Amino acid sequence: MGDDPLSRFTNRIRPQAQPSASPPAKPPSAPARVVSRDARQPYEAFENQVRTPTVEIRCFSTGLSYSLPYAHIGAIVFEFMTGRKLMFTGCGHAVTINGRNLRPIVLALNLHTCGYIQDFHPEAFILPQPEDPAAPFVESIKVDVLHGPKALSKNE
Repeated sequence: MGDDPLSRFTNRIRPQAQPSASPPAKPPSAPARVVSRDARQPYEAFENQVRTPTVEIRCFSTGLSYSLPYAHIGAIVFEFMTGRKLMFTGCGHAVTINGRNLRPIVLALNLHTCGYIQDFHPEAFILPQPEDPAAPFVESIKVDVLHGPKALSKNE
């Protein structure tokens, strides 16, 4: 059977007996966690993931979260001269994001790798120190429900 090329795939590998040893040593105990009274997390304007199907828009100012599938996101409009405003539509919503250094968020949206975008809220986040002046920072997010002409005529 040693000459058969498939024998290495069809033979079961048997575990080798190991000599008995002393009982396994205790794993080192984890260092004590220092729990801060401040439960806020460091602020990140957005998260880069690998080909996520949706982007979550987290509005800490309103307490609402919107998950928009990339397949339903329309044109992305970006004020590239200032880098301070980003707009797009998706699933009947218009999203307007104001902040600074928003270009990395636009790139992540274009590549469908942006997992979430969130605004800064001082009760939820702390700013990392030292503050990176080139890091994206979202000051506000506004989400409006879009109404088409047919929707208005039905309500009249």
